[in-house]
Amino acid sequence: MLENPMVAGLGYEETYASPVGRCKECKDLVFQGYEGVIFEDEVFCSTSCLEDHLKKVGVIREI
Repeated sequence: MLENPMVAGLGYEETYASPVGRCKECKDLVFQGYEGVIFEDEVFCSTSCLEDHLKKVGVIREI
């Protein structure tokens, strides 16, 4: 008979995602597969953080 390892006290293997870096703009951890983007070898957690960074450095501006 097979027993549930959690109930039997045998435990189970937990898997955690490893961060790929920190966002250049907001400094949050960035995980692969969760909206992160790389622009010119810099890691950003989202396109909105990338946009904010590009506005700050003057690459783009609002009209």
